[in-house]
Amino acid sequence: MERYVMYLRKSRADLDAEAHGEGETLARHKTALLALAKRLNLTVSEIYQEIVSGETIAARPMMQRLLQEVSEGKWTGVIVMEVERLARGDTMDQGFVSQTFKYSGTKIITPLKIYDPENEFDEEYFEFGLFMSRREYVTTNRRLQRGRESSAREGKFVGSVAPFGYKRKKIENDKGYTLEIVPEQAEIVRMIFELYVHGTGEKDDSKRLGFQAIAHRLNELKIPPIRHDYWQKESIKDIITNPTYAGMIRWGYRKVKKTVTPQGKKTSRPITLDENCIVVKGLHQAIVPKETFDKAQELLAEQPPAPVGYRSEVKNPLCGLIICEKCGRKMVLRRGTDRKPNYIVCHARSCTMVSTPFPLVEDRVLDILKQWSRDYTVILKNMGVKSGGVIANHETVSNNMRQELSALERQQRTIYDLVERGLYTDEEFKARITEIKQRIEDTKNGLKKLDADKNAAELRKKAAEEFVPKVRHILEVYSTLPSAAAKNKLLKEVLDHLVYNKEKSGAFKDCSADDFTLTAYPKLPKP
Repeated sequence: MERYVMYLRKSRADLDAEAHGEGETLARHKTALLALAKRLNLTVSEIYQEIVSGETIAARPMMQRLLQEVSEGKWTGVIVMEVERLARGDTMDQGFVSQTFKYSGTKIITPLKIYDPENEFDEEYFEFGLFMSRREYVTTNRRLQRGRESSAREGKFVGSVAPFGYKRKKIENDKGYTLEIVPEQAEIVRMIFELYVHGTGEKDDSKRLGFQAIAHRLNELKIPPIRHDYWQKESIKDIITNPTYAGMIRWGYRKVKKTVTPQGKKTSRPITLDENCIVVKGLHQAIVPKETFDKAQELLAEQPPAPVGYRSEVKNPLCGLIICEKCGRKMVLRRGTDRKPNYIVCHARSCTMVSTPFPLVEDRVLDILKQWSRDYTVILKNMGVKSGGVIANHETVSNNMRQELSALERQQRTIYDLVERGLYTDEEFKARITEIKQRIEDTKNGLKKLDADKNAAELRKKAAEEFVPKVRHILEVYSTLPSAAAKNKLLKEVLDHLVYNKEKSGAFKDCSADDFTLTAYPKLPKP
Protein backbone atom coordinates (compact mmCIF):
# COMPACT_ATOMS: atom_id res chain seq x y z
CA MET A 1 0.00 0.00 0.00
CA GLU A 2 1.44 3.35 -1.03
CA ARG A 3 1.78 5.89 1.76
CA TYR A 4 2.73 9.54 1.48
CA VAL A 5 3.77 12.17 4.02
CA MET A 6 3.48 15.94 3.68
CA TYR A 7 6.31 18.16 4.96
CA LEU A 8 5.71 21.86 5.60
CA ARG A 9 8.38 24.41 6.54
CA LYS A 10 8.66 28.19 6.37
CA SER A 11 11.52 29.92 4.61
CA ARG A 12 12.91 33.39 5.29
CA ALA A 13 11.03 34.72 2.26
CA ASP A 14 7.78 33.38 3.75
CA LEU A 15 8.38 35.33 6.95
CA ASP A 16 8.90 38.52 4.94
CA ALA A 17 5.72 37.84 2.97
CA GLU A 18 3.71 37.31 6.17
CA ALA A 19 5.03 40.62 7.49
CA HIS A 20 3.51 42.29 4.43
CA GLY A 21 0.12 40.71 5.07
CA GLU A 22 0.16 37.80 2.63
CA GLY A 23 -1.31 35.35 5.15
CA GLU A 24 -0.03 32.38 7.13
CA THR A 25 2.43 30.44 4.97
CA LEU A 26 1.99 26.90 6.29
CA ALA A 27 -1.80 27.10 5.95
CA ARG A 28 -1.53 28.20 2.31
CA HIS A 29 1.04 25.52 1.51
CA LYS A 30 -1.04 22.85 3.23
CA THR A 31 -4.10 23.75 1.15
CA ALA A 32 -2.08 23.73 -2.08
CA LEU A 33 -0.42 20.39 -1.35
CA LEU A 34 -3.68 18.71 -0.30
CA ALA A 35 -5.16 19.81 -3.62
CA LEU A 36 -2.11 18.37 -5.39
CA ALA A 37 -2.48 15.05 -3.53
CA LYS A 38 -6.15 14.88 -4.46
CA ARG A 39 -5.37 15.56 -8.13
CA LEU A 40 -2.68 12.84 -8.20
CA ASN A 41 -4.84 10.44 -6.14
CA LEU A 42 -2.23 10.17 -3.37
CA THR A 43 -3.10 9.07 0.18
CA VAL A 44 -1.58 11.47 2.73
CA SER A 45 -1.03 9.49 5.93
CA GLU A 46 0.85 12.14 7.95
CA ILE A 47 1.50 15.88 7.85
CA TYR A 48 4.72 17.12 9.45
CA GLN A 49 4.98 20.85 10.20
CA GLU A 50 8.35 22.32 11.16
CA ILE A 51 7.59 24.94 13.80
CA VAL A 52 11.23 25.91 14.31
CA SER A 53 13.61 27.41 11.79
CA GLY A 54 17.21 26.28 11.51
CA GLU A 55 20.05 26.19 9.04
CA THR A 56 21.01 22.59 9.81
CA ILE A 57 19.08 19.32 10.10
CA ALA A 58 20.21 19.12 13.74
CA ALA A 59 18.07 22.20 14.49
CA ARG A 60 14.93 20.78 12.83
CA PRO A 61 13.38 17.89 14.82
CA MET A 62 10.58 17.13 12.35
CA MET A 63 13.12 16.89 9.51
CA GLN A 64 15.16 14.44 11.59
CA ARG A 65 12.07 12.32 12.14
CA LEU A 66 11.16 12.46 8.45
CA LEU A 67 14.65 11.37 7.32
CA GLN A 68 14.67 8.52 9.82
CA GLU A 69 11.36 7.21 8.49
CA VAL A 70 12.45 7.73 4.88
CA SER A 71 15.62 5.70 5.52
CA GLU A 72 13.45 2.92 6.99
CA GLY A 73 11.35 2.84 3.81
CA LYS A 74 8.17 3.88 5.61
CA TRP A 75 7.01 6.31 2.90
CA THR A 76 6.41 5.90 -0.81
CA GLY A 77 6.93 9.62 -1.29
CA VAL A 78 7.22 12.99 0.42
CA ILE A 79 4.96 15.85 -0.69
CA VAL A 80 6.62 19.25 -0.34
CA MET A 81 6.28 22.69 -1.93
CA GLU A 82 9.88 22.76 -3.22
CA VAL A 83 12.89 20.48 -2.86
CA GLU A 84 14.65 23.43 -1.21
CA ARG A 85 12.36 23.00 1.81
CA LEU A 86 14.07 19.70 2.59
CA ALA A 87 17.64 20.98 2.90
CA ARG A 88 19.03 24.47 2.57
CA GLY A 89 21.98 24.05 4.90
CA ASP A 90 25.56 23.09 4.17
CA THR A 91 26.70 20.51 1.63
CA MET A 92 27.00 17.78 4.29
CA ASP A 93 23.30 18.06 5.16
CA GLN A 94 22.31 18.25 1.51
CA GLY A 95 24.37 15.17 0.69
CA PHE A 96 22.77 13.29 3.58
CA VAL A 97 19.26 14.21 2.40
CA SER A 98 20.05 13.28 -1.21
CA GLN A 99 21.54 9.90 -0.26
CA THR A 100 18.67 9.08 2.12
CA PHE A 101 16.05 9.55 -0.59
CA LYS A 102 18.20 7.81 -3.21
CA TYR A 103 18.90 4.61 -1.29
CA SER A 104 15.37 4.30 0.11
CA GLY A 105 13.77 4.89 -3.30
CA THR A 106 11.43 7.52 -1.83
CA LYS A 107 9.86 9.92 -4.34
CA ILE A 108 9.62 13.70 -3.85
CA ILE A 109 6.36 15.21 -5.10
CA THR A 110 6.20 18.97 -5.69
CA PRO A 111 3.62 21.07 -7.60
CA LEU A 112 6.17 21.56 -10.41
CA LYS A 113 7.76 18.13 -10.69
CA ILE A 114 7.85 14.60 -9.31
CA TYR A 115 11.40 13.47 -8.52
CA ASP A 116 12.12 9.76 -8.79
CA PRO A 117 15.49 9.01 -7.11
CA GLU A 118 15.90 5.90 -9.26
CA ASN A 119 15.88 8.09 -12.37
CA GLU A 120 19.42 9.43 -12.92
CA PHE A 121 18.14 12.63 -14.59
CA ASP A 122 15.77 13.35 -11.71
CA GLU A 123 18.57 12.66 -9.25
CA GLU A 124 20.84 15.15 -11.01
CA TYR A 125 18.06 17.74 -11.19
CA PHE A 126 17.31 17.24 -7.47
CA GLU A 127 20.95 17.71 -6.45
CA PHE A 128 21.23 20.80 -8.65
CA GLY A 129 18.15 22.26 -6.96
CA LEU A 130 19.71 21.72 -3.53
CA PHE A 131 22.95 23.34 -4.71
CA MET A 132 21.14 26.44 -5.97
CA SER A 133 19.14 26.59 -2.76
CA ARG A 134 22.33 26.58 -0.70
CA ARG A 135 23.82 29.31 -2.88
CA GLU A 136 20.73 31.47 -2.43
CA TYR A 137 20.79 30.87 1.34
CA VAL A 138 24.45 31.91 1.65
CA THR A 139 23.85 35.05 -0.42
CA THR A 140 20.76 36.02 1.60
CA ASN A 141 22.48 35.36 4.91
CA ARG A 142 25.52 37.42 3.88
CA ARG A 143 23.25 40.31 2.90
CA LEU A 144 21.42 40.12 6.24
CA GLN A 145 24.64 40.06 8.25
CA ARG A 146 25.96 43.10 6.37
CA GLY A 147 22.69 44.89 7.06
CA ARG A 148 22.91 44.11 10.77
CA GLU A 149 26.52 45.27 10.92
CA SER A 150 25.61 48.50 9.16
CA SER A 151 22.72 49.10 11.58
CA ALA A 152 24.99 48.44 14.55
CA ARG A 153 27.52 50.99 13.29
CA GLU A 154 24.65 53.52 13.16
CA GLY A 155 23.99 52.92 16.87
CA LYS A 156 20.83 50.87 16.39
CA PHE A 157 20.03 47.79 18.48
CA VAL A 158 20.14 44.72 16.22
CA GLY A 159 19.61 41.97 18.79
CA SER A 160 16.37 40.04 19.14
CA VAL A 161 16.16 40.26 22.96
CA ALA A 162 16.82 43.50 24.83
CA PRO A 163 19.27 43.42 27.79
CA PHE A 164 17.82 43.49 31.30
CA GLY A 165 16.83 47.09 32.06
CA TYR A 166 15.71 47.86 28.50
CA LYS A 167 13.00 47.01 26.01
CA ARG A 168 13.16 47.18 22.23
CA LYS A 169 11.56 50.21 20.60
CA LYS A 170 10.88 50.83 16.91
CA ILE A 171 12.69 53.91 15.63
CA GLU A 172 10.23 56.52 14.39
CA ASN A 173 10.46 57.41 10.69
CA ASP A 174 13.36 55.03 10.16
CA LYS A 175 14.16 51.34 9.87
CA GLY A 176 15.41 49.33 12.81
CA TYR A 177 15.15 49.39 16.58
CA THR A 178 16.67 51.16 19.53
CA LEU A 179 16.36 50.60 23.29
CA GLU A 180 14.05 52.21 25.81
CA ILE A 181 14.75 52.15 29.56
CA VAL A 182 12.49 50.09 31.84
CA PRO A 183 12.64 52.21 35.05
CA GLU A 184 12.12 49.38 37.58
CA GLN A 185 14.79 47.18 36.02
CA ALA A 186 17.14 50.13 35.47
CA GLU A 187 17.22 50.77 39.22
CA ILE A 188 18.38 47.20 39.78
CA VAL A 189 21.15 47.64 37.18
CA ARG A 190 22.33 50.82 38.92
CA MET A 191 22.32 48.96 42.26
CA ILE A 192 24.49 46.19 40.77
CA PHE A 193 27.09 48.65 39.48
CA GLU A 194 27.01 50.58 42.78
CA LEU A 195 27.61 47.44 44.85
CA TYR A 196 30.44 46.31 42.57
CA VAL A 197 32.22 49.67 42.24
CA HIS A 198 31.58 51.33 45.65
CA GLY A 199 30.18 48.64 47.93
CA THR A 200 27.26 48.77 50.33
CA GLY A 201 28.13 52.11 51.89
CA GLU A 202 27.28 50.73 55.32
CA LYS A 203 29.51 51.69 58.25
CA ASP A 204 30.32 48.16 59.38
CA ASP A 205 30.66 46.69 55.91
CA SER A 206 31.57 49.20 53.20
CA LYS A 207 33.71 46.86 51.12
CA ARG A 208 32.89 46.15 47.49
CA LEU A 209 30.85 43.06 46.68
CA GLY A 210 31.80 40.39 44.15
CA PHE A 211 29.51 38.77 41.60
CA GLN A 212 28.38 35.97 43.92
CA ALA A 213 27.78 38.34 46.85
CA ILE A 214 25.70 40.68 44.65
CA ALA A 215 23.63 37.76 43.35
CA HIS A 216 23.07 36.60 46.95
CA ARG A 217 21.93 40.06 48.04
CA LEU A 218 19.47 40.38 45.14
CA ASN A 219 18.04 36.97 46.00
CA GLU A 220 17.68 37.99 49.64
CA LEU A 221 15.78 41.12 48.55
CA LYS A 222 13.42 38.93 46.45
CA ILE A 223 14.24 40.95 43.33
CA PRO A 224 12.93 39.19 40.19
CA PRO A 225 15.84 37.69 38.22
CA ILE A 226 16.48 37.77 34.47
CA ARG A 227 15.78 34.20 33.33
CA HIS A 228 16.19 31.69 36.15
CA ASP A 229 14.32 31.43 39.44
CA TYR A 230 17.25 33.07 41.23
CA TRP A 231 20.14 35.42 40.41
CA GLN A 232 23.44 33.80 39.44
CA LYS A 233 26.95 35.24 39.46
CA GLU A 234 27.19 34.73 35.67
CA SER A 235 24.19 37.04 35.17
CA ILE A 236 25.84 39.71 37.32
CA LYS A 237 29.08 39.47 35.35
CA ASP A 238 27.19 39.79 32.04
CA ILE A 239 25.61 43.03 33.26
CA ILE A 240 28.88 44.48 34.60
CA THR A 241 30.73 43.81 31.31
CA ASN A 242 27.95 44.93 28.92
CA PRO A 243 28.70 48.41 27.46
CA THR A 244 25.03 48.78 26.48
CA TYR A 245 24.38 50.12 29.99
CA ALA A 246 26.86 52.94 29.32
CA GLY A 247 24.99 53.97 26.16
CA MET A 248 27.07 51.92 23.71
CA ILE A 249 26.19 49.32 21.07
CA ARG A 250 28.33 46.19 20.86
CA TRP A 251 28.08 43.81 17.90
CA GLY A 252 30.20 40.80 16.99
CA TYR A 253 31.34 40.24 20.59
CA ARG A 254 30.50 36.53 20.48
CA LYS A 255 30.20 35.41 16.88
CA VAL A 256 29.24 31.82 16.13
CA LYS A 257 32.24 29.68 15.22
CA LYS A 258 31.74 26.31 13.54
CA THR A 259 34.20 23.44 13.73
CA VAL A 260 34.21 19.87 12.47
CA THR A 261 35.31 17.10 14.83
CA PRO A 262 35.31 13.31 14.52
CA GLN A 263 32.06 13.40 16.55
CA GLY A 264 30.40 15.78 14.08
CA LYS A 265 29.84 19.50 13.64
CA LYS A 266 30.09 21.75 16.69
CA THR A 267 29.31 25.42 17.22
CA SER A 268 30.76 27.75 19.84
CA ARG A 269 30.59 31.45 20.65
CA PRO A 270 34.05 32.56 21.81
CA ILE A 271 34.57 36.10 23.07
CA THR A 272 35.95 38.37 20.34
CA LEU A 273 37.76 41.59 21.25
CA ASP A 274 39.58 42.27 17.97
CA GLU A 275 38.75 44.69 15.15
CA ASN A 276 35.73 42.55 14.17
CA CYS A 277 33.95 43.55 17.37
CA ILE A 278 31.98 46.77 16.87
CA VAL A 279 31.57 49.12 19.87
CA VAL A 280 29.98 52.49 18.98
CA LYS A 281 27.80 55.16 20.59
CA GLY A 282 24.21 53.97 20.61
CA LEU A 283 20.98 55.83 19.93
CA HIS A 284 19.63 54.79 23.34
CA GLN A 285 19.99 56.43 26.73
CA ALA A 286 22.61 55.08 29.18
CA ILE A 287 21.54 53.61 32.53
CA VAL A 288 24.91 54.15 34.26
CA PRO A 289 27.50 56.91 33.62
CA LYS A 290 30.40 56.04 31.34
CA GLU A 291 32.83 56.78 34.22
CA THR A 292 31.12 54.19 36.45
CA PHE A 293 31.19 51.57 33.70
CA ASP A 294 34.88 52.20 32.95
CA LYS A 295 35.73 51.98 36.67
CA ALA A 296 33.95 48.61 36.85
CA GLN A 297 36.06 47.32 33.95
CA GLU A 298 39.26 48.50 35.66
CA LEU A 299 38.31 46.69 38.87
CA LEU A 300 37.43 43.58 36.89
CA ALA A 301 40.80 43.64 35.12
CA GLU A 302 42.60 43.78 38.49
CA GLN A 303 41.16 40.41 39.55
CA PRO A 304 43.68 37.55 39.30
CA PRO A 305 43.07 35.23 36.33
CA ALA A 306 41.51 31.85 36.94
CA PRO A 307 43.89 28.87 36.98
CA VAL A 308 44.44 27.39 33.54
CA GLY A 309 42.02 24.53 32.92
CA TYR A 310 40.23 24.89 36.25
CA ARG A 311 36.83 24.73 34.58
CA SER A 312 37.61 21.72 32.41
CA GLU A 313 39.40 19.67 35.08
CA VAL A 314 37.10 17.05 36.65
CA LYS A 315 37.39 17.21 40.44
CA ASN A 316 34.33 15.14 41.30
CA PRO A 317 34.30 11.38 40.54
CA LEU A 318 30.49 11.57 40.42
CA CYS A 319 30.45 14.61 38.10
CA GLY A 320 27.34 14.69 35.88
CA LEU A 321 25.84 11.53 37.40
CA ILE A 322 23.76 12.61 40.43
CA ILE A 323 20.37 14.22 39.80
CA CYS A 324 18.32 15.99 42.47
CA GLU A 325 14.95 14.26 42.87
CA LYS A 326 13.18 17.51 43.83
CA CYS A 327 14.25 19.91 41.06
CA GLY A 328 15.81 17.62 38.45
CA ARG A 329 19.11 19.54 38.32
CA LYS A 330 22.50 17.85 38.43
CA MET A 331 24.12 18.01 41.85
CA VAL A 332 27.68 19.23 42.30
CA LEU A 333 30.65 18.92 44.62
CA ARG A 334 31.16 21.70 47.16
CA ARG A 335 34.72 21.88 48.43
CA GLY A 336 35.11 21.56 52.19
CA THR A 337 37.59 23.12 54.60
CA ASP A 338 40.10 21.69 57.05
CA ARG A 339 37.29 20.93 59.47
CA LYS A 340 34.54 20.01 57.03
CA PRO A 341 34.56 17.39 54.25
CA ASN A 342 33.46 17.89 50.68
CA TYR A 343 29.70 17.83 50.19
CA ILE A 344 27.34 16.78 47.39
CA VAL A 345 24.86 19.67 47.06
CA CYS A 346 22.10 20.98 44.82
CA HIS A 347 23.01 24.54 43.77
CA ALA A 348 19.46 25.62 42.92
CA ARG A 349 18.62 28.41 45.36
CA SER A 350 14.94 27.51 45.36
CA CYS A 351 15.58 23.80 46.05
CA THR A 352 15.36 22.51 49.63
CA MET A 353 17.32 19.30 49.04
CA VAL A 354 19.62 18.50 51.98
CA SER A 355 23.30 17.92 51.19
CA THR A 356 25.46 14.94 52.25
CA PRO A 357 29.22 14.54 52.83
CA PHE A 358 30.81 13.30 49.63
CA PRO A 359 32.56 10.24 51.16
CA LEU A 360 29.18 8.85 52.27
CA VAL A 361 27.70 9.27 48.78
CA GLU A 362 30.75 7.75 47.12
CA ASP A 363 30.65 4.74 49.46
CA ARG A 364 26.95 4.27 48.71
CA VAL A 365 27.68 4.21 44.96
CA LEU A 366 30.34 1.54 45.46
CA ASP A 367 27.92 -0.48 47.61
CA ILE A 368 25.40 -0.34 44.77
CA LEU A 369 28.01 -1.60 42.31
CA LYS A 370 28.86 -4.48 44.68
CA GLN A 371 25.18 -5.41 44.85
CA TRP A 372 24.94 -5.23 41.06
CA SER A 373 27.94 -7.53 40.74
CA ARG A 374 26.04 -10.15 42.75
CA ASP A 375 22.54 -9.61 41.39
CA TYR A 376 23.40 -9.22 37.71
CA THR A 377 24.99 -12.63 37.64
CA VAL A 378 21.53 -14.08 38.32
CA ILE A 379 19.88 -11.56 35.97
CA LEU A 380 22.30 -12.52 33.22
CA LYS A 381 21.42 -16.19 33.64
CA ASN A 382 17.67 -15.47 33.43
CA MET A 383 18.18 -13.08 30.52
CA GLY A 384 20.11 -15.77 28.68
CA VAL A 385 17.22 -18.21 29.07
CA LYS A 386 14.67 -15.62 27.88
CA SER A 387 16.84 -14.44 24.99
CA GLY A 388 17.53 -18.03 24.02
CA GLY A 389 13.80 -18.70 23.81
CA VAL A 390 13.21 -15.68 21.58
CA ILE A 391 16.10 -16.61 19.30
CA ALA A 392 15.15 -20.29 19.16
CA ASN A 393 11.49 -19.58 18.27
CA HIS A 394 12.40 -16.95 15.70
CA GLU A 395 13.09 -19.34 12.82
CA THR A 396 9.88 -21.35 13.30
CA VAL A 397 7.61 -18.32 13.59
CA SER A 398 9.42 -16.54 10.76
CA ASN A 399 8.94 -19.50 8.39
CA ASN A 400 5.22 -19.66 9.22
CA MET A 401 4.79 -15.95 8.55
CA ARG A 402 6.69 -16.15 5.26
CA GLN A 403 4.45 -19.00 4.13
CA GLU A 404 1.41 -16.91 5.03
CA LEU A 405 2.86 -13.97 3.07
CA SER A 406 3.37 -16.16 0.00
CA ALA A 407 -0.24 -17.38 0.25
CA LEU A 408 -1.55 -13.81 0.48
CA GLU A 409 0.48 -12.74 -2.55
CA ARG A 410 -0.98 -15.67 -4.52
CA GLN A 411 -4.46 -14.55 -3.47
CA GLN A 412 -3.66 -11.06 -4.70
CA ARG A 413 -2.65 -12.39 -8.13
CA THR A 414 -5.84 -14.49 -8.23
CA ILE A 415 -7.98 -11.43 -7.53
CA TYR A 416 -6.41 -9.62 -10.48
CA ASP A 417 -7.11 -12.67 -12.69
CA LEU A 418 -10.75 -12.78 -11.57
CA VAL A 419 -11.36 -9.11 -12.23
CA GLU A 420 -9.84 -9.46 -15.70
CA ARG A 421 -12.24 -12.31 -16.40
CA GLY A 422 -15.18 -10.17 -15.27
CA LEU A 423 -16.02 -12.27 -12.21
CA TYR A 424 -15.58 -9.30 -9.83
CA THR A 425 -17.33 -5.94 -10.02
CA ASP A 426 -15.26 -2.81 -9.49
CA GLU A 427 -16.65 -2.42 -5.96
CA GLU A 428 -15.93 -6.02 -5.07
CA PHE A 429 -12.43 -5.74 -6.52
CA LYS A 430 -11.61 -2.58 -4.54
CA ALA A 431 -12.90 -4.06 -1.30
CA ARG A 432 -11.12 -7.39 -1.78
CA ILE A 433 -7.80 -5.97 -2.98
CA THR A 434 -7.75 -3.42 -0.13
CA GLU A 435 -8.27 -6.19 2.41
CA ILE A 436 -5.53 -8.39 0.92
CA LYS A 437 -3.05 -5.49 0.66
CA GLN A 438 -3.68 -4.62 4.28
CA ARG A 439 -3.08 -8.22 5.38
CA ILE A 440 0.12 -8.34 3.31
CA GLU A 441 1.35 -5.11 4.89
CA ASP A 442 0.47 -6.38 8.40
CA THR A 443 2.37 -9.62 7.76
CA LYS A 444 5.42 -7.74 6.48
CA ASN A 445 5.32 -5.49 9.54
CA GLY A 446 5.05 -8.58 11.73
CA LEU A 447 8.17 -10.04 10.11
CA LYS A 448 10.05 -6.78 10.70
CA LYS A 449 9.00 -6.77 14.36
CA LEU A 450 9.99 -10.40 14.73
CA ASP A 451 13.47 -9.67 13.36
CA ALA A 452 13.71 -6.60 15.59
CA ASP A 453 12.78 -8.64 18.69
CA LYS A 454 15.47 -11.20 17.83
CA ASN A 455 18.11 -8.52 17.34
CA ALA A 456 17.03 -6.81 20.59
CA ALA A 457 17.29 -10.07 22.54
CA GLU A 458 20.77 -10.71 21.17
CA LEU A 459 21.83 -7.14 21.97
CA ARG A 460 20.48 -7.27 25.54
CA LYS A 461 22.22 -10.57 26.18
CA LYS A 462 25.51 -9.26 24.80
CA ALA A 463 25.15 -6.01 26.78
CA ALA A 464 24.58 -7.88 30.02
CA GLU A 465 27.54 -10.17 29.34
CA GLU A 466 29.77 -7.08 28.95
CA PHE A 467 28.18 -5.19 31.86
CA VAL A 468 29.01 -7.57 34.70
CA PRO A 469 32.79 -7.72 33.96
CA LYS A 470 32.87 -3.90 33.75
CA VAL A 471 31.30 -3.56 37.21
CA ARG A 472 33.74 -6.06 38.70
CA HIS A 473 36.67 -4.29 37.06
CA ILE A 474 35.60 -0.92 38.53
CA LEU A 475 35.38 -2.39 42.02
CA GLU A 476 38.85 -3.88 41.68
CA VAL A 477 40.67 -0.76 40.44
CA TYR A 478 38.58 2.19 41.74
CA SER A 479 40.69 2.90 44.83
CA THR A 480 43.92 2.78 42.81
CA LEU A 481 42.90 5.25 40.08
CA PRO A 482 45.07 8.40 40.03
CA SER A 483 42.42 11.10 39.53
CA ALA A 484 38.75 12.02 39.86
CA ALA A 485 38.55 12.23 36.07
CA ALA A 486 39.69 8.60 35.69
CA LYS A 487 37.13 7.44 38.27
CA ASN A 488 34.38 9.46 36.63
CA LYS A 489 35.15 8.00 33.21
CA LEU A 490 34.91 4.43 34.50
CA LEU A 491 31.71 5.03 36.45
CA LYS A 492 30.01 6.51 33.40
CA GLU A 493 30.63 3.25 31.55
CA VAL A 494 28.14 1.45 33.81
CA LEU A 495 26.02 4.24 35.33
CA ASP A 496 23.51 6.24 33.31
CA HIS A 497 22.54 8.43 36.28
CA LEU A 498 21.76 8.40 40.02
CA VAL A 499 18.71 10.03 41.61
CA TYR A 500 19.40 11.51 45.06
CA ASN A 501 16.94 12.41 47.81
CA LYS A 502 17.37 13.50 51.44
CA GLU A 503 14.68 15.07 53.60
CA LYS A 504 16.45 15.85 56.90
CA SER A 505 19.92 16.91 57.93
CA GLY A 506 22.08 14.71 60.15
CA ALA A 507 22.16 17.60 62.62
CA PHE A 508 18.56 16.80 63.66
CA LYS A 509 17.85 14.53 66.60
CA ASP A 510 17.54 10.85 65.69
CA CYS A 511 18.81 11.62 62.17
CA SER A 512 21.96 10.30 60.55
CA ALA A 513 24.15 11.94 57.89
CA ASP A 514 23.84 8.82 55.73
CA ASP A 515 20.03 8.82 55.88
CA PHE A 516 19.56 9.50 52.16
CA THR A 517 18.34 7.51 49.16
CA LEU A 518 20.31 6.97 45.98
CA THR A 519 18.58 5.23 43.09
CA ALA A 520 21.01 4.02 40.43
CA TYR A 521 20.20 3.43 36.77
CA PRO A 522 22.59 1.15 34.86
CA LYS A 523 23.85 1.99 31.40
CA LEU A 524 22.71 -0.89 29.20
CA PRO A 525 22.54 -0.29 25.43
CA LYS A 526 18.97 0.01 24.18
CA PRO A 527 17.92 -2.03 21.16
